[in-house]
Amino acid sequence: MRLQTDANNASPIPADAPRGENLARALWLYGNAPAVPLCNGLGRCGACRVRFSGSGPLPPPLDIEHEVLGAATDEGWRLACRRTAAEAEGFALILPEIAPSPTPAARSEDVGLIRRLAVDLGTSTIHWLGLDADGQIAAGGQAINPQAGAGADIISRLAAAASPHGRRRLSDMAQNLLRRIVAVTAPAGLEEICLAANTAMTAIFMDLPVDGLLAAPYRRPLEGSAAIRLPDLPPVWLPPQPAPFIGGDIAAGMGWALHERPVPFPFLLADLGTNGECVLALDPDTALAASAPLGPALEGMGLACGGAAGPGGVTAFALGPTGLTPRVSDGGAPRFLTGVGALALLDTLRRSGLLTAEGCPASPDLLPPLTRRLAKTVERTDTGWRLPLPGGLFLDAADVEAVLKVRAAFVLVVDSLLKRAGIRGADLGGVLLAGSLGEHAPPDMLDRLGFLPPGALAGTKAVGNASLAGAALLLNRPDLRAPLARRCAAWDIVDVTADPDFLERFAGNMRLGA
Repeated sequence: MRLQTDANNASPIPADAPRGENLARALWLYGNAPAVPLCNGLGRCGACRVRFSGSGPLPPPLDIEHEVLGAATDEGWRLACRRTAAEAEGFALILPEIAPSPTPAARSEDVGLIRRLAVDLGTSTIHWLGLDADGQIAAGGQAINPQAGAGADIISRLAAAASPHGRRRLSDMAQNLLRRIVAVTAPAGLEEICLAANTAMTAIFMDLPVDGLLAAPYRRPLEGSAAIRLPDLPPVWLPPQPAPFIGGDIAAGMGWALHERPVPFPFLLADLGTNGECVLALDPDTALAASAPLGPALEGMGLACGGAAGPGGVTAFALGPTGLTPRVSDGGAPRFLTGVGALALLDTLRRSGLLTAEGCPASPDLLPPLTRRLAKTVERTDTGWRLPLPGGLFLDAADVEAVLKVRAAFVLVVDSLLKRAGIRGADLGGVLLAGSLGEHAPPDMLDRLGFLPPGALAGTKAVGNASLAGAALLLNRPDLRAPLARRCAAWDIVDVTADPDFLERFAGNMRLGA
């Protein structure tokens, strides 16, 4: 297989990939292709498109390629996620021009004052805070996780890390980004780093085998609550890793919540990202925890017109006489839907009556005039339906299904914890919403869409990045580390999938609203 980065490059890059390897992953793992956030093989975002160039007959375009790429298929463009490395043999592969990832930058000019660095290594993004000698925040920033080329969710990342070659590349990318962050924020050197991440991201960062996370019976690759040494980095302290899919990010977040006590016991800490992790704290020393893979929809990935938060990202919608009006993060033209923007759109459409609780378009004849005009713009496609949006964007049936699956998985996690503890949502002293969703999504909107347990809205608070706040706290207060490890070791880990009615409950929760 040959890789050519643009039409003017006559020196293709060889890619020694297994013939049966998915082409999108092969290009990234073996061909030095730039990493872009992908939709994990759903064939919907088009970000993995490549142009086949050669003298032989091109692979016939698939139906999904016609739908996503349109007339570009006539020019040889195909979706790499729907192809294998073997299909690319004998062709030069031309990739679209992709802007290089920006160099991490600090928010403060006082970078020379930084002594310690708190890092939240997320599946999609990396956030960090630089602390001065007094423990105050002196700088901070964020960047896209460079591992995005392996897929946007945990399952895809683990699949790429199953081979030593893939795991080594993933590990190098994360470690090298951390070295770049250190160089920018603390050129004089650091005393210590606290790196909070889920179990999969932590194991991959350390280049540890991930076999125990790939199939049952699941096993933790490491226990955490320890300092490690890596080349060209200061000591890195890892928070506890309580269970195979309950990691150091939620542990650090609980460390912050137990110290700050923003709501009374019992309370629920919900970290909503590509992996949903929840802890129900009954008192300072008693807690239950559970998790579920939510997928990348809440990060904007996997949506047909989705993307991570940034310039041009739509974050909300209003329905008026002229139709849907988007609110864009930077005030510019709409370029893509963020995860929060997609939720806001569903909330708007549900309240207007255009969408049923099952996420299907209602009959225009049953709608009021304003919604009826919008409903008449819905297009029927081979795969369902599509609602055109301003800026050439659209929402389709598969987008709604992706969000419904997220909602169903999260509700099952929360319900399972409450059931095990023998309490109701109304008995909670509060719900702490963390992660990207908790930082940007209004709690009342999440309540209308049915994400919150009944009766819990009044005590719900958006707390932003609790994992990062916890990492900073554990740097400033090393004395809190051992007590946190003891508490995490005592957590009651609830296996949501062990319920014999799991599939039935999951299907029943695929709806918008309670």
